[in-house]
Amino acid sequence: NQDGCSQLPLSLWSKMLATSRKQWILFNGLSSYFLSMMMLYQMSPFFQKYARVTTGATPDTVGLIFAVLPFSAFVFSVPAMGFIARHGPRVALASGLLLLACSSLMFGLSDTVSGWFFWRAVQGAATAPIYSSVAVMFANTFHGPGEFAWVNGIQEAMANIGFAVGPTMGGILFQWGGFFAPFAVSAIGHLLFVAFSLFAPTGAPPVHDQVESLLDDEEVVVAGLRDILTKEILLIIPAGIIIPGFFGSLDPVYAGHLLDSLGDISESTIGSLMGLPAVPSVGLALAVPFLMEKYSGHKVMTFGILLVSLTSILLGLSDPSAVEIVGWGLTLEPGSRGQWVLQVTLGLFVGSASVFGWTPVMPDMMEKAAKQVADRRGISMQAATAIVSPAVSSLFNAGAAIGEAVGPIGGGMLMARIGFAGTYVLLGLVFLIYGLALVMVPWSRSTEPHLPYRLPAATRLRTAVSVQDLNDPSPAVRRTPRSFSV
Repeated sequence: NQDGCSQLPLSLWSKMLATSRKQWILFNGLSSYFLSMMMLYQMSPFFQKYARVTTGATPDTVGLIFAVLPFSAFVFSVPAMGFIARHGPRVALASGLLLLACSSLMFGLSDTVSGWFFWRAVQGAATAPIYSSVAVMFANTFHGPGEFAWVNGIQEAMANIGFAVGPTMGGILFQWGGFFAPFAVSAIGHLLFVAFSLFAPTGAPPVHDQVESLLDDEEVVVAGLRDILTKEILLIIPAGIIIPGFFGSLDPVYAGHLLDSLGDISESTIGSLMGLPAVPSVGLALAVPFLMEKYSGHKVMTFGILLVSLTSILLGLSDPSAVEIVGWGLTLEPGSRGQWVLQVTLGLFVGSASVFGWTPVMPDMMEKAAKQVADRRGISMQAATAIVSPAVSSLFNAGAAIGEAVGPIGGGMLMARIGFAGTYVLLGLVFLIYGLALVMVPWSRSTEPHLPYRLPAATRLRTAVSVQDLNDPSPAVRRTPRSFSV
C-alpha cells in the first residue's frame, strides 16, 4: 500500500488468500509448524522428573538431552537449504515430517539416556527441513509488500499456540497413558500431514525453476550465505539466538522453579503454567507486523530484547532462593496466593516480551537480504526473494537452533552452580547489554526499492535499467526505474 498503514490488515489478508493455492500453502505450513512446536515442548512438564526417577539422570544430563535436538537442527540446516533448492519445499517438508514421526515414536519407546539422546538428535535433523521449507513456501508465495511480515506474524501466533498446547497436552497424556502416550499421539499427527504435504496443491517448485521463470538469458544462482550477510543482518542474528536460548534454558529448570515456588503441584498443572507464556503471544504476534510498518522491524525487536531482559531479572528475583543467592528478592511465601499471582504474571510477561523480540527477526532479514540482491543483480524483489529465501531461512533456523541448543545446556549448568535466581538475573543482564548495543548502533534508513515487488502475471520481464545505471550513485538513476520490456 503506497499510503503506508492506512489499509486495514483484513483487506490485505483477503488479497493474500485470493487463490485456493495460497490457502492450501498457508494451511499446510501453519499446521506442520504447529505440530512440530507441540512436539518440541510436550515433554517439558514431566521429562525432568521421569528421567531422574527411572535412570537417575541429573539436571545437566537432562539439559543435554533437551539441547541435542536444536544442535542437530543447526548441523543439518545447511544441508536442508541445498535439499530444498534441488527438490523444492514440498518434498523436503514431507521428508522432515515422516522422519519426525518415526523418531518421536522411538523416543517414546526408549528407556535409557543414550536412547533418548540419539532419537532426540534424529528429531532435530527432521526439524531442519520442516522449518526451512515452511519459510521458503511462505516467502515465495506471499511476496507482496507487507505480505510476508503478516504471514510470519500468524506463523508465530500458531507457534505460540503450539507452545501453550504442547506442555498442557503432554502433561495430560503422560498422566493418562504414561511416558509413551504423548509421543505416539504426536507421531500420528505428523504422519497425517506427510500425505497431505505430498498430494495437496501446496508445493512450490524448486527455487531454480521459480527464478528461471522470472528471468531470461541470465544464469540463475541461488544466493549463498556470503551474498546475504550484511552488517545489519549480523546485528539481527543474535536476537534470533537469544530468544529461543532464553526459552530453551527454561526447559530443564522451570518445572523445578514452579515446584519450589508453588509447592507440590501435578504434572498437568506444571504443563499449564509452562504453556502460559504463549497465551498473550498469540494476539501480540499478529500486532507485530503493524508495529513493524509503523516503527521498523529493528526498533520493535530492540524493544522486545529490553523487555526480555527485565522479565528475566524479575523471574530470577521471584525464586525463593533469591535472597540467599543474589542478596535481594521478591520475598513471598512458597505456595501462597501472592506467589501464585506473581508466577502467573511473570509467565504472561515472558511470552509478551519474547514475541516483540522474536517475531520481527525473520521478515526483517528476508527484506534486507532481498533488497541487497535485487540492487546488486538488477532484478525484481519477487525474483530476489526466491533467490535468497533458502539461505535466509536456513540462517534464521540455524541461529534459532544454536539458541535452543545452548539454552538447555547453559540453563542446567548455571542452575547447578548459581541456582535459578542467579541464572536468570545473570541472563537478564546479558540481554540488557545486547539491547543497549542495538539502541546505540546507527541503522541505515530504509530506502524504497527501485524495482517492484510484484511482476505482472503470465509474463517474463527483464528490466531496461542496465547494471551500469544501477551502480550509478546519481539519486535520479537510483530511485527512478525506467520502463520494462517483455
